[in-house]
Amino acid sequence: MHMYSTHEINVTEHRQWFARIRDDPRSRWYLHENEERSPDGVVYFSQYSPENQSSFWGFYTAPSAPRGTGTLLGINALDEAFINMNLHKLNAEILEPNIRSLAFHKKLGFQEEGLFRDYHFDGIRYVDVVRMGILGSEWERSRKKLIIDHPGSQ
Repeated sequence: MHMYSTHEINVTEHRQWFARIRDDPRSRWYLHENEERSPDGVVYFSQYSPENQSSFWGFYTAPSAPRGTGTLLGINALDEAFINMNLHKLNAEILEPNIRSLAFHKKLGFQEEGLFRDYHFDGIRYVDVVRMGILGSEWERSRKKLIIDHPGSQ
C-alpha cells in the first residue's frame, strides 16, 4: 500500500530482483537483528554514490516486531550510513498517504526537501511523493536526542 510496487510480487519476479541487487555496487542491504540476534527488519541503501557521499534508503520491520523496533532500526541504519559508509547526505522518498513514515523520518531528523505532485499511481489514484533528506551533521544532533529518548539503543 505504501510502496511503488502495487501488485503481489511472485517468486520469479522476486528472484530476478534479487539477482539484480545482489551484484549492484550502488546497493547495500542489511538484515537487522534484535538483542536475541533474531531478524526483525531489513534496511537498504540504493543509488549509493561513494563519490558524492550520498544514497537513498528504505526499510521494513517485521510484522511481529515489538513497538520501538523501527526507532532502533533507524538509529542503527543512520549510524551505518554516516559512520561506516561515510555519507554526507541520505535521501528518502515517501508516498504522501504514509503519514506514519513521514512522522518517523521527521523523528529521525529528516527534513522535507520537495514534493513530487501526482508522481505515483497507486492503482486507484495518483499520489504525491515527499522527498526528504538528512545530512551527517544533522544526524549527530538528532542521534543524541533519540539516544536520550531511547536509552537501550546505544
